[in-house]
Amino acid sequence: MFFFTIFIGMSMTHQTAILAYRFTESRGEIFSWNPQADAVKPLMKWTAIGSAALVLVLILIDPAFIVASIGPVGLGIAALAMGNSKKQYNFWRQEKHHEFEWRKTEKIRVWRKRNVIALTYPYKPFKRNSRYRPRTEYLFFHKHELEDRIAFFKEHLPDAKYEEGPVTIYS
Repeated sequence: MFFFTIFIGMSMTHQTAILAYRFTESRGEIFSWNPQADAVKPLMKWTAIGSAALVLVLILIDPAFIVASIGPVGLGIAALAMGNSKKQYNFWRQEKHHEFEWRKTEKIRVWRKRNVIALTYPYKPFKRNSRYRPRTEYLFFHKHELEDRIAFFKEHLPDAKYEEGPVTIYS
């Protein structure tokens, strides 16, 4: 029971996300998703199939067990919805896609200890009757990539103020 509880606890707390960045001349894109959800769909499908076989045997023993078929049918429908609906599948994977105009960056802040680059740029939340506010995009890199990325941003954003130090990350 202890190992089962540890396994469940770690699956809740040790989630990973895959981040992909793309920078064009005018825009930057951040795309992220959780790869754990890719394992859920086949697990749900095979659990539904296995439990349906078990319920079928129970129904042959006693027809009153027809009520037990609600579980496998529900799992099957959920797996089918994940497989056939792109919107539902993206929801399960927690996909996020965000675009921003990185050429307007006013401040570059680098936190070398955590390999994070924060780009702060003016952002207007609504098209009309709103004023520009500072917005920050946090970019996470591997340790061996950080120097190249800093050089890239310094080269392409010569007017931006460069700072080093801790970065407070708000999600």
